[in-house]
Amino acid sequence: MFSFFEKKNYIADILDGMYDIHCHLLPGVDDGSPNAEHSAVLLKRLEDLGIRGIYFTPHIINGTYRSLGEAELRTEFAAFRYDGNIDIRLAAEYFIDDRFQEHMAGSPLAMGGNNILAEFSMSGYSLHAFDILFETTISGLEIIIAHPERYYFVQERGRDKVIKLIRQHQLQLNLLSLTGFHGSAAKKCAERLLEEGRYSFVGTDTHSNTYIDAMQKSTVSKKIFDKVNALKENNRSLFN
Repeated sequence: MFSFFEKKNYIADILDGMYDIHCHLLPGVDDGSPNAEHSAVLLKRLEDLGIRGIYFTPHIINGTYRSLGEAELRTEFAAFRYDGNIDIRLAAEYFIDDRFQEHMAGSPLAMGGNNILAEFSMSGYSLHAFDILFETTISGLEIIIAHPERYYFVQERGRDKVIKLIRQHQLQLNLLSLTGFHGSAAKKCAERLLEEGRYSFVGTDTHSNTYIDAMQKSTVSKKIFDKVNALKENNRSLFN
């Protein structure tokens, strides 16, 4: 029977015991946290919600933001002072552009040894990009596609060839996609991919307080909550 007192399933409750593999909290390097003080506030909020570990995944996009490479990002990470209890580590979110293979051939910022977080353009793709990803996996690296539900070419069910190509890789769900935070099309696509069991990982993609506020206010069905909660063990494996 329906009850007005039925427990609500808040997105933020998924963070309890979670190891996050996608955020933009390395200060001053991309469109995420602008400074160390802001990062400290965000990390404290995430710790209070139960986050145990987190990978900083700054954007690496040729010609965008400060266009920092791996060496510079490692220096920035080493300089960041943090005295909380979250296990913080450094990786990156690589844009699949004309320098992607160059980064992979160097010393890429990976998670769990050999897992690379990669993203497409929101508005389009090329078959060459999938060739690049295939060659990367041959070299021994594993690709995790960030937030596939946000790409219009994944949202369109008719693009079967594209869907088949992107599903050859591990997929990472953005938590807030399930709330409409990234639009109704992303929400619908996220629910579909989750129902089909396509996701391997889940991330917050936290950039600012707005993201955490939204996670604390938003709820999902128990069925969705349980399916997302089950992905947390895969996240944890990248911290071993």
